[in-house]
Amino acid sequence: MAIAIGNPSQWLTRSGMTRALVAGCAWGITMGIGLTALSFSDCGIICLPDAALTTVIASVAGVVTLGPLAACGRGHGRNT
Repeated sequence: MAIAIGNPSQWLTRSGMTRALVAGCAWGITMGIGLTALSFSDCGIICLPDAALTTVIASVAGVVTLGPLAACGRGHGRNT
């Protein structure tokens, strides 16, 4: 995280921001589905507003926390 904040020119590119959004949203959607399934197994019913709010909060948290890490990531085989 310190690397991402210390040198923003590495991750403030179009591809870096795309990786940040995709990784954060994928994590958020996965967590939203998992927490909704857990709620369904406990209560036997799915509350759509609760599922939507949980998914949105998890997606925002994913973009904020995992986004910079994904943006700074480099693919295998790159030397730059």
